[in-house]
Amino acid sequence: MKVALEGSSLFFNKYTGIPFYIHRLFNAMNELSEIEPTLAFRLKKRFSAHTELQKKILEKRHIWHLGNLKISSTKYDVCHSLHTPFLKMRNTLTVATVHDLAVHLPQFKNYDFASVYFKNKRMELFKQFAQYADVIITVSETTKKDFLNFFDFPEHKIHAVPLAPSFNMAETVSQRSKILGRLNLSSKSYLISMGGVSLRKNTFNLIRAYHLSKAKSEFKLVITGKIESIHEEKVRRFIDQNGLEQRVILTQYLSDADLKVLYKNAKAFLFPTFYEGFGIPILEAMAAELPVLTSTTGAAPETAGGFAELVNPFEPESIANGIDNLSRMDDHNIKAAKAYALDHTWKKTAQLTAEVYKKYM
Repeated sequence: MKVALEGSSLFFNKYTGIPFYIHRLFNAMNELSEIEPTLAFRLKKRFSAHTELQKKILEKRHIWHLGNLKISSTKYDVCHSLHTPFLKMRNTLTVATVHDLAVHLPQFKNYDFASVYFKNKRMELFKQFAQYADVIITVSETTKKDFLNFFDFPEHKIHAVPLAPSFNMAETVSQRSKILGRLNLSSKSYLISMGGVSLRKNTFNLIRAYHLSKAKSEFKLVITGKIESIHEEKVRRFIDQNGLEQRVILTQYLSDADLKVLYKNAKAFLFPTFYEGFGIPILEAMAAELPVLTSTTGAAPETAGGFAELVNPFEPESIANGIDNLSRMDDHNIKAAKAYALDHTWKKTAQLTAEVYKKYM
């Protein structure tokens, strides 16, 4: 089965969840004997590969397209848009993946998760999916329900296919000594959170909750990921006003190698996000045998599978109580959570995706 995977989002300036999804799915599909995947990229006047990884991607099997016109004579059985733009080929099964609709949900109408321009562009993309796709894949049952709340699309043609951790948890002693030493950390001396300084990841309420928690006296808080400048001043002001300069560490983006080491040596993982379409970091933390705290909202409880401490992300007191409750999570739960997380693999995601294709061929 020849499959064209629209992967233009691989050329975002920074690798976030969606580019990871595209990259991991393509690689996993290459391991399936019945699938021959090809990446499809939108041809742009100022196209460029910014990183070594992006340059390597161009060494993989790929085609170019202008709108819905593919620059290739190959006939594809499936055309699968993994994010944006939407690609439709004539006489081909058209599939689209929906990751989340958080920026459009009415409960977040007063939250500036994204610009008006971004919201409008994303909604136009989803309208194209609803109008022209033969089949839709969502990354969770939660996202499936959200999509159906917005669009009149046959429910039986929407399939939830879960994701998997972006990397395994192997580490080396030399890596550990470098990153922990650089951040002045020792093993099991800190709590870790992913998502950087972001409104949607709820960083401000997380730091407020950490300040309220009993755990603050024993553990530092390490927050990794992009620091959004629009929210940075408010966060740093709170840190300064409450004497947390030596307790809260903001790292910006880190390499996968450094992230693995920080996961493996943390005491617990905190992810009180306002809303996730799936929440890959939850599985990564469980795979690293960390007690996990996450939110009652979005797909986070679904992804956590009953193995996380769930909190109300809108209430710092709820998050603080959850942080302190993590110390009571026993080894049996942590081991069971690890087994659950490791059962999520990209091979399985690719196989389930291929099963969706076959159902409509």
